[in-house]
Amino acid sequence: MKSKEELKQLHGDDYVEAYKKKLPMRLERLLRYMRLDRTVSAADFACGNGMLMELIAPRVKSYTGVDFSEPFIRVANEKKEQLAIRNAEFVCANISDFCQQRLGSFDAAFAMDVSEHIYDEEWLQTLKSIRSSLKPGGRLYIHTPNAEFLLERMKDKGILFKQFPEHIAVRSPEHNMALLREAGFTIAQLRLIPHYNVLKILHPLSYIPGVGKLFKARIFIEAAA
Repeated sequence: MKSKEELKQLHGDDYVEAYKKKLPMRLERLLRYMRLDRTVSAADFACGNGMLMELIAPRVKSYTGVDFSEPFIRVANEKKEQLAIRNAEFVCANISDFCQQRLGSFDAAFAMDVSEHIYDEEWLQTLKSIRSSLKPGGRLYIHTPNAEFLLERMKDKGILFKQFPEHIAVRSPEHNMALLREAGFTIAQLRLIPHYNVLKILHPLSYIPGVGKLFKARIFIEAAA
């Protein structure tokens, strides 16, 4: 198990630079599953470089990105200025500390491609903090790799592929939902969806009886506070 300091180092300047290569399309395809309108105050937890901002901010009343990484927040603010987005802000803070100061403030929250970076105990506490920041009935949207996907199983066993060093907690759908329920959420929807890269060509195999679960690459969950 990696220490907090080791995990923080994995998400330093090199990771921030590599993250720039990731495209918004990996998240844009999820918009159809979200309940968003101009009355919604949204929080994007572990927002990274603000990739979600350009997709979400034009659709909501306000968007707030939160991340502990100063390099990420710096890049996110630069992007906000470049895109001239006026209803967005970025906060460099620990999620729990941020939520304690914003109790019951948000209608929607996002935790996109973050849960796989956090061990169970800390993720459970993070989920409880996020829930405290939501208004009654507020929604949390999660996107994360599926531990049952064939490639993830191969990485776990060290067969041909190595797991990303920062992916320390890739979970199954059931594991993800169990932690959400323990944190006080109810599950509004669970979708097992294709990968966002070339591996999406494997998704049609997910309909094969018996082995189909091996080809469902990504998990999308909507949970209600």
